[in-house]
Amino acid sequence: MKTGIIVENKQLVEGLYKITFELRDNGFTRSGQYCIVYMENVGEKTYSVCEFDSKRFTIVVKSGNKVSDKLISCELDTEVSLETGLGNGFDVSVVPDGAFLVADTGGIPQMLGLLRGLLIHGKNCNLVLGYSTKDRVYMTEVFKNLCNNIEIFTADGSNGRKGRADDGIRKAEYVCAAGSIEMLDRLATKAEHGQYNLDGMNITSW
Repeated sequence: MKTGIIVENKQLVEGLYKITFELRDNGFTRSGQYCIVYMENVGEKTYSVCEFDSKRFTIVVKSGNKVSDKLISCELDTEVSLETGLGNGFDVSVVPDGAFLVADTGGIPQMLGLLRGLLIHGKNCNLVLGYSTKDRVYMTEVFKNLCNNIEIFTADGSNGRKGRADDGIRKAEYVCAAGSIEMLDRLATKAEHGQYNLDGMNITSW
């Protein structure tokens, strides 16, 4: 168990918050890994990591359960008990140039760290994101700074194309995906090779 200090607590859209922790050794080595947050007298919850460096890491938290609601209510400099560096994460060394990154729901924040990792390795990619409605779209400006080829879907068509994230893929040689199991199941029939990650669970490759 480690102790992290909250250094950022920022609302992205209604009910969704970006929270950054600082601690001496966070243990993260790959995008797509996850942490467990323990809130006293409430319980614990797993969160996928958005991005990290040697001293800090960021998660995106959705309100609506006891652990998340208490975490969101914390002020800056609050100490929080954590388990970090969990899961295998995405192996960027095997991702080819031009691969498709696809995400919906809780998988979207993971794409930020993955994009940064691929850029460090000199690889460009295509990004496809799926949101529910226009007012739930977040982090797109940051993504646009890292990727030139981005396609955004919303379930109701209120922000560009109507549909699901996997609707942006007919057939792909290589896919890195994170999010709902329904989307990952559909993508598995469209991609020849790739890596995919369930919300807060270990990576699987094929």
